[in-house]
Amino acid sequence: MKIKPLIGKFKHNNQRKALLTIVVQPDALYFSSSADTNLPPSVKFDGRTWQETLKATLSNVNASSLAVELVLDAKHYHTYQIDKPSLPENELVSALPFLLKDLISERVSDIVADSTPMPSASANKLQVFVAPRKLVVSLRELLNEFNITLERVLVEDEVWAASAGELNRFLLLQRSKQGQFKVSAFVDGHCTFQRTIRGVTSPLTGVASSALQLDGLALELQRSIDYLSAQLRSTPLHHMKVCCDEEDQAEVAQALSERLNVKVSPLSDTGEESGVLLAHLASQMADDTVDLYLDSLKPKKEYFSLKNVMFAWTAIAVVLMAMYGIFTYQNTQLNDRLTLLRSQEAEFKQQAETLTQRVAKHKPSPAKVAAVARLEAEIQAKQQSLIAINEHDSAPQLGYSGVMRSLAKLGRNDISLSSISINTHRLDLKGLAKEPQSIPNWISQFKNELNLVGRTFEKLKIGRNDDDIITFELKTKEEAK
Repeated sequence: MKIKPLIGKFKHNNQRKALLTIVVQPDALYFSSSADTNLPPSVKFDGRTWQETLKATLSNVNASSLAVELVLDAKHYHTYQIDKPSLPENELVSALPFLLKDLISERVSDIVADSTPMPSASANKLQVFVAPRKLVVSLRELLNEFNITLERVLVEDEVWAASAGELNRFLLLQRSKQGQFKVSAFVDGHCTFQRTIRGVTSPLTGVASSALQLDGLALELQRSIDYLSAQLRSTPLHHMKVCCDEEDQAEVAQALSERLNVKVSPLSDTGEESGVLLAHLASQMADDTVDLYLDSLKPKKEYFSLKNVMFAWTAIAVVLMAMYGIFTYQNTQLNDRLTLLRSQEAEFKQQAETLTQRVAKHKPSPAKVAAVARLEAEIQAKQQSLIAINEHDSAPQLGYSGVMRSLAKLGRNDISLSSISINTHRLDLKGLAKEPQSIPNWISQFKNELNLVGRTFEKLKIGRNDDDIITFELKTKEEAK
């Protein structure tokens, strides 16, 4: 099976144009309907080759700028079964002609080949389709004359494999106009067997028909069925489709059902001819189907041709000129802005110099600064004098009688005061105590007297006099002013 490179597939999809399907049959060319052309549904050969008929048909219509896929009739290619080689899939297509050199009479360089894997019963084999290289090349050149792109060259057998819809394992009895009866076997979407039935001629139905013809056809078909049953045991075929041009297909199917041990039914309920069916089916084929138009035959696009290089250089030159113009314009704008900023800078410098001169004129002289300092010192001295005066004024008003009353109120038997020194901020006490712990007990009672509360002592001195009596001296801490 041919696997196209991913890049090639993308290029193929991007360049795809309106698709026209052409089917080569023994008697005529069949064309798919296309809104872009006025091609007839079919054109008979009338003694000409199919290439000559195609050229004459395209000459009479405007079919340029189309993409074409062509379906070859079975007589224009051959099929072979070979052992599957141990090669990567991307190398298999180029190796196929050399693998067939012992089976064909043509030179390896004169053929094109593509393959598809056989079903699981013959998983180690390939079904190879071979056509003359000249046929594909001449077709490509013929279409190029009309500005038409060749997309694919398909084989009839692989297209018939998709004709039964969801039924992917079936037999097909098929005959085109002026062709022979053929029986084919399809498994999993691929043709695994194809045989031409000789000795049976059309018509099988109608006035000129003969029951012996149907009997002979049924006998040949049964032989093929028996052979396939032995070869494809894991994939039995129990259904046969009938697509025979110029025949009453329902009548043929009924007659064969009575003679064969498989179910037989018409391929199409509408009775369309083989060429019409193939043209419809070919457009639905997947990209990985058998394609005899190999990548090696497709014209290589010269990306670095003189025309492309000149176009690229011209485009680059235009872009560079545009960038030069843009940068020149931006440079001019920036220069104008720089000139404006420099003029503003000169103006600001002039203003700064003027303001500096004005500041120098308003700067006080040292004599004035010294005079202000002397006045501030004088004011501060007077403020301190006022504070002292206020304190001396308030001290007599407050008096010390409250302190003396509080001390008297706190009189104790174990404490005796011998000296009291009191002023606005200090209260120093000297005295005698019976026991040392009496002193802190007495001081703790100060908090209960309004005139003594808040006074704290920063020094306590305890000793004994000559009479061995405990003496103490308390120095108070100055209250905050």
